[in-house]
Amino acid sequence: MISSIPKNLALGLTASALLFTACGKKTEDPIPAAPDAAIQTVITEFAQGNGGILWQAMPASYQSDVTTLVQLAGTKIDPELYDKSFATIGRLAEVVDQQKAFILNTSFLEGRTAEELAQLEAALPAVVGVINTLTQSELASSAGLLNFEGQAFFDTTVSKLAGYVEELSVLAGEEYVLSDYINSAVSVVEADDLQATLLMEIPGQEPVEQAFTKVEQRWVPAEIASEWAAEIAESTAELEATSPEDVAAQKPQIMGVLTMLDGVLAQISAAETQEQFDQSLKGAMMPIMGMMMMGQGMGAPAAPMPAAPVVAPSSIPSVK
Repeated sequence: MISSIPKNLALGLTASALLFTACGKKTEDPIPAAPDAAIQTVITEFAQGNGGILWQAMPASYQSDVTTLVQLAGTKIDPELYDKSFATIGRLAEVVDQQKAFILNTSFLEGRTAEELAQLEAALPAVVGVINTLTQSELASSAGLLNFEGQAFFDTTVSKLAGYVEELSVLAGEEYVLSDYINSAVSVVEADDLQATLLMEIPGQEPVEQAFTKVEQRWVPAEIASEWAAEIAESTAELEATSPEDVAAQKPQIMGVLTMLDGVLAQISAAETQEQFDQSLKGAMMPIMGMMMMGQGMGAPAAPMPAAPVVAPSSIPSVK
């Protein structure tokens, strides 16, 4: 599970409008105009933990599409249900952090090797960090969705997640981790004003060629550029089709499951012996299964986003 985290966090590039200083002078665009320099900058900066570069590198219309989609999601969810769901997940992280010793010695982990348990112990702080980062982000509340600001979200939340991805990748023994891409090299195979084929070279990997398209002064992988509008339209349609009546009908049952899970978490938190902890953990199975079964009934998903328009490290074909 740990080893899959980096691959499931493929993050997208977004674009920025020109920024101005308080005195009205235009600041330098952080994304170079040349395709190779642009992608090199994005990969290197993100590999160094700068999540904000992803937002700055996206075409302005894509940035607007994502913002609109997130804010639309905020109008479709049930605020009480959505906020309580994330609050419960946040409480879970607190309990995991509090009861680490009991977790590592629970009977549910019987059969695990000493090496696996050591890896789990080392990874728990980062796992808790990931959960806390998400549950404290703009996407964790209905108000946050409605007031979503992409640059702030990528500067903070995405940057923090990048750090945890790096830590978990190292602990999982991944062949390549995020910081390895700092030493990547990007060069032009062929290019004109609107199209470019770039060669990505990562130390220890086979070179990879990828096609890019220029969209509003930003270079986007050609495949994503061709699919962007359709994916935005599909995600928008799914959100628009969300029925408040359906959500309201399922709300009492889902709230009941969340309340039950809150009670179980309170018991786990209060456990003072391994036996009490294991017994409380068994009691969590039913509400957890209930949440999984009703996951689609919690209102609109938190801002379903289309694929990210950049060559993120985890998207390079040669990474296994």
